[in-house]
Amino acid sequence: MTNEQDFEPLLTTQQAQLNTVIADGTGIDAKTLAVAAINVAILLFIAQASLHVHTWWQHVFLVPPLILSLLCNARGLFPKRYLGLSIDLQKHPEYLEMAKDDLLLQLLSDTMHAIDHNDKVNARYWHYCEASMALTIIATLTLFAILRS
Repeated sequence: MTNEQDFEPLLTTQQAQLNTVIADGTGIDAKTLAVAAINVAILLFIAQASLHVHTWWQHVFLVPPLILSLLCNARGLFPKRYLGLSIDLQKHPEYLEMAKDDLLLQLLSDTMHAIDHNDKVNARYWHYCEASMALTIIATLTLFAILRS
């Protein structure tokens, strides 16, 4: 007796996971844009306020972290090179000749590869967002210290 497996539900689940990973990238972009807006608002406040910056550490920990944070924001918003679900049949005509089970297994393998690749892309861009947030926090704490003095 042969053991017949239906790979379609697994493929459907993996494709839904791939869509979730790509949606995570959109969330990272939204967070990066929010931090960029905070940075711009702080820089505008600094430009309009008459701040009395007295010590070297206030200079070092106020504006340079905001500028570096904006650079991280800019890098974090570059287009992401995601892998998708579609197959270029001109490059891979063999997909049209595969048996159904073989095709499902190949598509499952392709989808799992795309998920791994896209997870790595998201991790890289999330690091830019984290760095930007950390730099913004440093600058904000410095700004509060200046305003209290």
